[in-house]
Amino acid sequence: MRQHIHLINNLDIPRNNKDKFVKVRSIFDTLNIRFQQLPVERNLIVDEQIVPFKGKLSVKQYMKGKPNPWGIKIFLLCGESGIVYNMILYQGMSTNINEELQKNFGLDGAIVVCLTQNISENRHYLYFDNFFSYYNLFYALLQKKIYAAGTVRLNRFFKPPMMPDKQISNLGRGTSFEITSKLGISLLKWYDNKPINMGSNFITSGEPEYVKRWDKKNKEFVHIERPEVIKLYNKSMGGIDKHDQLVSYYRMHIKSKKWTLRMIFHAFDMAVANCWLEYINDSNALKIPKNRQLALLDFKSSLAEELILVGRPTPPRKRGRPSSVSPSVSNVDIYDISPKCAKSLEFRPLLAVSQDQTSHYPKYDGKKEATRCKENKCTETET
Repeated sequence: MRQHIHLINNLDIPRNNKDKFVKVRSIFDTLNIRFQQLPVERNLIVDEQIVPFKGKLSVKQYMKGKPNPWGIKIFLLCGESGIVYNMILYQGMSTNINEELQKNFGLDGAIVVCLTQNISENRHYLYFDNFFSYYNLFYALLQKKIYAAGTVRLNRFFKPPMMPDKQISNLGRGTSFEITSKLGISLLKWYDNKPINMGSNFITSGEPEYVKRWDKKNKEFVHIERPEVIKLYNKSMGGIDKHDQLVSYYRMHIKSKKWTLRMIFHAFDMAVANCWLEYINDSNALKIPKNRQLALLDFKSSLAEELILVGRPTPPRKRGRPSSVSPSVSNVDIYDISPKCAKSLEFRPLLAVSQDQTSHYPKYDGKKEATRCKENKCTETET
């Protein structure tokens, strides 16, 4: 069956095709359209994601330090909660990005501009690491009224007069030094265990706070000063890591050397993780208790059962004593399970299945015993 999973006809691929993901482009474009329709939260992150793959593929990447260092790279625009709002499949210099943007910002900065092109002005804070940071990018985002901050590589800036690393280390932990250009772009160097360089177009030191650190030399805890931009960056940068973590919990594992199958199933995993995060946000907005909210595995099982059963006619029920075969676990009302009433469990279909307007339409007559269905030639009872 896996050999016959195709999203497009291979004979329809043009000979001059330069899109290396043309075989899976349709499903990721569909996901992108849906992702861009979601309400965007305030704090956003741009970072990379790796789809695990070790087979033969020209665009395969290696990223040191990742849980799965070998694979296919995807650039994501993600919220602090882990919800994905936009993505770009990376395929080297042939990545679908405007050439003028690449000339002005480089490929790295152009990716950030493309991912944030649908972001509203004066509403969001954007964070990214030093892979994307350029002076021109900070200034372009400032003109679009998108407030950005991130770690930087000083050699990408025009020789800023920053304090040397050795000098700031001699001043001790918690020391910070900052400069600001006439256009409003600021650079900050803060020394903790090592120097950290930050860039921002809206804040640097801000309102510093004191944090606890362990002093190895004196073997005691000390309190050092931390700039506000460091606090905001650390708070928001975990969104994509959270999304990767949710995808990795119950990933659709498949033993195949075909990269197309890996990408297709990864798209499904991303969609399920996004749906569950939306479900959690909606549940919190409706003030549903935590113990009444579905875990990710239960949510994924319920979603699969709904996709299988919704719209299908209900099979006829047998008369007589029930079969000894136990029903599916997903049909159990998990909130009514207790040692006292374990024998009186009531198995019901999922809400979406019972309301799909297929097979019998329920009629509630208020009687203790259900009466026969009023449809012609029907032997079932009403529920």
